[in-house]
Amino acid sequence: MWETLFKIAPEGFSLEQFDLWTELYEAKERGTLIEALVVRVKRLEVQGETWEVEFASKPGITGIVPANENGLPNGTPMNEFVGQKIIVKIKGVNKDEDLVACSRKEAVDTMLLRLISQLEENEVINAVVRAIGRRSVYLDIGGGVIVRVNQEKARLSKGVPLNVQYEVGSVLKVTVVALDYEKRIIEVLPVDPWNLWQFNRGEIVLGKVVSIRDNQAFVSVKPGIIGLALYKAEDGYEIDDKVEFQVNSYHKAKKQLHLLKWDPKRTVERRRERERIRTKRSTTSK
Repeated sequence: MWETLFKIAPEGFSLEQFDLWTELYEAKERGTLIEALVVRVKRLEVQGETWEVEFASKPGITGIVPANENGLPNGTPMNEFVGQKIIVKIKGVNKDEDLVACSRKEAVDTMLLRLISQLEENEVINAVVRAIGRRSVYLDIGGGVIVRVNQEKARLSKGVPLNVQYEVGSVLKVTVVALDYEKRIIEVLPVDPWNLWQFNRGEIVLGKVVSIRDNQAFVSVKPGIIGLALYKAEDGYEIDDKVEFQVNSYHKAKKQLHLLKWDPKRTVERRRERERIRTKRSTTSK
């Protein structure tokens, strides 16, 4: 590494600026936590799936976090964390090979006990989406403590896939439904947004198009509430566009919202057609 290659500091620098290891050695001795960036998932023969992590301002040094030290609920997809920052404890340092053995589990266990002692059942808190699996969503409720919520409880809008309903890095409100200090368990559920909002047929709403799949558009109209709209290429909107839609139907109990792309001209034409039909019926009845 750099500090072993300089006998005298380059002009304008000090040797301390090239000291990449002292902080890591001190963190190991003191048990302090270090922030790291997950850059790769690698499968090793003994450890199985393993994160490779990097540390800020420490180029060339690689941290290793094996699966049994990742501190995640069973079944959490490790690939989802590539590109995300995590907190680790330094367990060992191999300076010759520029490797550092790390544990996220020990860092998270400390935070878990703190959270259990601070939280109360039925308390509403914020959570951040850290990973989305096929059948579960994984929420960070603070300090890297990840809670798994299965799809039956995580699905907020009917017919909406989890990877459309949720976005990694987004914030949502959850309710603490269970706490167990002895078993070190915290359970949460997303707050049901359908209890907060009401929509009526015919209303015009501004929604953000979050996904388009085949002939169906998924439109976010309120946090957690995603409506479904028939999509045609001539509609002319794309993902992330904000578009005006008209409410076609709303079912609170079923958690369904069906939308139509708002077209003022077409609405006027339909109104005129209805008037024409009524007038014709009235004339015929006479």
